[in-house]
Amino acid sequence: MKYLTLVRHAKSSWAQAGLADHDRPLNERGLRAAPAMASFLHRTYFGGGETPPLIPPPDRLVSSTAARALGTAKIMMEISRMPLETLLLDSRLYLAEASRILEVVRELDENWKHAVLFGHNPGIHDFAERLLARAHVPKMPTCTAVLLALPHAYWGLADWSEAQLIGYVTPKALERRFPELYKGISRSDGED
Repeated sequence: MKYLTLVRHAKSSWAQAGLADHDRPLNERGLRAAPAMASFLHRTYFGGGETPPLIPPPDRLVSSTAARALGTAKIMMEISRMPLETLLLDSRLYLAEASRILEVVRELDENWKHAVLFGHNPGIHDFAERLLARAHVPKMPTCTAVLLALPHAYWGLADWSEAQLIGYVTPKALERRFPELYKGISRSDGED
């Protein structure tokens, strides 16, 4: 079995006029949400807290080359205390459609049991929906994580309608459940 965590990049800034989309950095809310999500995943799912891991800790983080995705991935790498060489960039993930993301997944190193992909909507949400066998992911606001189990021993066999949903975590859910820890990581109107 392989494990795949999909993370939509944290909220990015539109403040700098003329800045290319690829180069937009995380904004203030994104810089609050990314560490919160990384910490929650690390402690709750990956065994970084007092309890054993629910799934194997990630072997690699694979990110779009866009500044906002890379910034989100670097924050997770730092919070999870992963070495720099575990972070890989893949330009194919920048604004990728679901079929392109599947190509990337099928080419992951077979020695890795768990990979975390950082990407963009609408492709990453469409990919999650098409990969799942029975579950449904209603939407993927910024900095949402979807944790999946793939039923094969090889990444190269990954295909549509086969994955099992392990977890679906949004910044809004974290803020509602743990307001003292995660205040201000999502929009107050509930939309992200």
